[in-house]
Amino acid sequence: MQLVFDSETDALSVVEQLYNFERVGKILIGESIDFRALELAVSLAQVSFPAFSFPIVSSLKCRLPFPRHERECTDENIPKIYVACLSAYNAGHLHGIYIDATQEPEEIEDDIKWMLSWSPVEHDEACEEWAIHDYENWMGIKIDEYEDISKLAKLATILEEHGEAFAIYYNYYGNDVTVEDFEEYYSGVYESKEDFVCQQWDECGQLKELEKLGISSYYINWEAIANDWFIDSYFSIETSYQEVRVFIRH
Repeated sequence: MQLVFDSETDALSVVEQLYNFERVGKILIGESIDFRALELAVSLAQVSFPAFSFPIVSSLKCRLPFPRHERECTDENIPKIYVACLSAYNAGHLHGIYIDATQEPEEIEDDIKWMLSWSPVEHDEACEEWAIHDYENWMGIKIDEYEDISKLAKLATILEEHGEAFAIYYNYYGNDVTVEDFEEYYSGVYESKEDFVCQQWDECGQLKELEKLGISSYYINWEAIANDWFIDSYFSIETSYQEVRVFIRH
């Protein structure tokens, strides 16, 4: 049962005199009411008699404040998606929450169902339609409105572990890439392509061999060698000043 008063002040002055009622704004909510007790409370409070709304239907909870803080993801660093109720959206309401995408698919789906259960749209049946209207911390990866939840959860978990390098690899090769491929073909981060070539030569002992021959690395044209290597053996993405990610082509 709902008792709808003219103002929050009226509702507050009456609820203090009644048992087993919850106040939400100017509405008192309870399972049953002693009408004599209500008449006395209204008389003592000197307020207008409330309007009645009963029995309680599924739309009742939609009148309550949406407790988004209970589940909304507020972490500024992890991949998350903003899922919105399409029934509310089509009726002119913005209703949705940011959800932690690194959870298990079942947990993400549960958060979506919970959000839909609080839709502000009047309905006799639960809202079921939803869409992803925004996303954050995906490091350049594009997310569709109706992206598969299992795919999102897996991708978000990989991003949390491998970061921007995997996002670059994913965007370069497409949706079919695997973590195993990434780990095999990612060569690391360097100041430049020339720096990468120089370090490879150093690691395989070529620079020491040149030194034995009395040839200084100063005379090596690293730019020319890098241009040759990056024609068909490697590719790189510049991510910031003096920072490039290097990958083996395949």
